[in-house]
Amino acid sequence: MPPSPFPTYLQMRERVPPQVWSAARVLGLAVATAVVIALFVAPPIGLFLFWGLIVPALPLLFFLAPGLWRNVCPMATLNQTPRRFGFTRALTMPKWFREYGFVIGVALFLVIVPARKIIFDDSGPALGALIIVCLAAAFAGGVLLKGKSGWCSTMCPLLPVQRLYGQTPFLTVRNAHCRPCVGCVKNCYDFNPAAAYMADLYDTDPHRSGYRKFFAAVFPGLIIGFYTVEAGLTRPALETYAQLASYLLLSAGLFYGLTVFLKVTAIKITTVYAAAALVLYYWFSLPLTADRVAGMFGISIPIEIVWVCQGAIAALGAVWTIRTFRKETPYVEQAIAPKPARVASGETLARLRAAPEPTSRT
Repeated sequence: MPPSPFPTYLQMRERVPPQVWSAARVLGLAVATAVVIALFVAPPIGLFLFWGLIVPALPLLFFLAPGLWRNVCPMATLNQTPRRFGFTRALTMPKWFREYGFVIGVALFLVIVPARKIIFDDSGPALGALIIVCLAAAFAGGVLLKGKSGWCSTMCPLLPVQRLYGQTPFLTVRNAHCRPCVGCVKNCYDFNPAAAYMADLYDTDPHRSGYRKFFAAVFPGLIIGFYTVEAGLTRPALETYAQLASYLLLSAGLFYGLTVFLKVTAIKITTVYAAAALVLYYWFSLPLTADRVAGMFGISIPIEIVWVCQGAIAALGAVWTIRTFRKETPYVEQAIAPKPARVASGETLARLRAAPEPTSRT
């Protein structure tokens, strides 16, 4: 039997020893601690490390090898600490949290990103306090709920970006946290990274797929608005949020308009929007990152190097888009078509939405 194009992590070879992952997690937590301390005692250094180095690298990491980040993320490390040492209560998510956990993560992301322009870009202590709150929330979620359902796979504000960018990883890194899998969430990315996002979009619950489509729809608008709207401590926060909201509405309006008039599947339109968001982010952020490096170290980065990096990311986004498009038909054939028959090549994808996906974890 040929290997599945969408293997679960249980079917993947374990290439990295658990001890290496443990050491990497300790290192990641140590780095996070050092950055937080720097934000309080030496804010210029802490702000440069976080906004100038860490944050610019994360979207590309989510795009290339999201599983690597999910294995070493400091928030995930704290979230899984109660489970590892046996003092988690391992409760099952309440129904309302199972329904709206992802929505909470989206809402947190949409609130925190504009707040960066208002306060977190310039205040080390404020940013340090925000990071501490997120780390504490991740730990508390691990104490209360089973698996990763208390934070990493529900309301983490980075999860919507990870799911959107990480649906077709260039390097698939096996989940090293869940030993064993406890089935804590549905369509878990850590369980099946290649198919989890498509399972969400093909889910028979229109709300579940709708939440994912909404985030994809507003994401490019958020990026454009963030880098074009002026903000600061002297400008009313509500005015900043209102202006940014107009960008989100325009972005969402275009998304749903294209969906209706071009009659494209949800996977195709969200893929295009995800690639556009990545290219836009680095189009705006790379010159600013170069300026930060120059300001901190006095090293001037030629603009030509920035252009080459921007072009390389655009090319990467195009390749990623094609690879994601090509996954849809095999996914439909394997996950939705009746066995052992295969879907006829002329059948529309829309007719197949009603059947369950084998990647679901409830």
